[in-house]
Amino acid sequence: MFCPRCHRELPEDYKFCPDDGEATVARLDLSRVPSSRTTIEDARFGQRYVVVGFIGRGGMARVYLGEDTKTGRPVAIKVLDRRHHGDDEVKKRFLREARAITKVGHENIVRVYEVGLRPEDRAPYLVMEFLFGEPVGRFLQRDGALPLGIALPALQQAGSALAAAHAVGVIHRDIKPDNLFLVGEPGDPYELKVLDFGFSKLQTSKLTAAGVVLGTPSFMAPEQVLGEEIDERTDVYALGMVMHRMIFNCAPFPGANLADDVVMMAHQLHTEPVLEPDPARDPRIERVIRKAIRKAPMERYPTMSAFDHDLRQLTQPVGEVSSPPEGPDQYVARGKMAGLVAEALGRNLR
Repeated sequence: MFCPRCHRELPEDYKFCPDDGEATVARLDLSRVPSSRTTIEDARFGQRYVVVGFIGRGGMARVYLGEDTKTGRPVAIKVLDRRHHGDDEVKKRFLREARAITKVGHENIVRVYEVGLRPEDRAPYLVMEFLFGEPVGRFLQRDGALPLGIALPALQQAGSALAAAHAVGVIHRDIKPDNLFLVGEPGDPYELKVLDFGFSKLQTSKLTAAGVVLGTPSFMAPEQVLGEEIDERTDVYALGMVMHRMIFNCAPFPGANLADDVVMMAHQLHTEPVLEPDPARDPRIERVIRKAIRKAPMERYPTMSAFDHDLRQLTQPVGEVSSPPEGPDQYVARGKMAGLVAEALGRNLR
């Protein structure tokens, strides 16, 4: 059963949604879900998923609105774009998303129902749960900073999901507002889901070579900017940057141009973050952010679980949180080439 208002999927014996009181329905009316006409409408993927409409196109895939013909559940069908069909590396990265998601299996990570190859062209596809709501990035564009009552629970759920991913050796590498999805009515979410593990690094994987830079500059840790070795502290940094953006809706570097990727990467390496104190704000929030976005990995939270612990403490009136180290906030490149790149990026700021 489904709630036609909040779109929650509920047990079969629920006649009314326990959250908003709406009478449940056996199937959602997918004609009310925004989508466009598509030439592959009514096409089937696997034995049970049928295309209803076109949702959008990403960097390497097209996404369609679909329906599970057995349950009536709406789904998102993600198909590798035809321009990448001959690129084995892109295919591996596309399918790696499914492996990473299913390996973790956390309630705050978007679920994958099926992975396969389309018979007619052998294009890889994923069938995933369809989420009603909006990305954090869209909320920020529309309303500015998130209220703490939304931001802190959302961050805790993201931290919990990423800690679970790290526990099985999956590093996300592209945590940003657009990859954190607020489920529920726009402006009134009830849950967060972590999306897009397409860039994820499985610790046993050889797909990404040293020196290859993947990610989003506004949220990339210094070691990621330079293509040096990453670990779960890289995701800690990214979530800390997201936390700052959620609460302040700006970068922690004064005057930073968020649209200039090269300058933003230079700031990540060379500019100490500035967090203006506010007597009306819980001072622990500033300490948690500063700890998470220290430039040297060994000065951040050592694990996502430790970061998640402090995020949970922020909802308690007297919960203790860690303090960032004293002294300059600096990153020292480990390799000679990385040092030359760091120096070149620094010239963009000077």
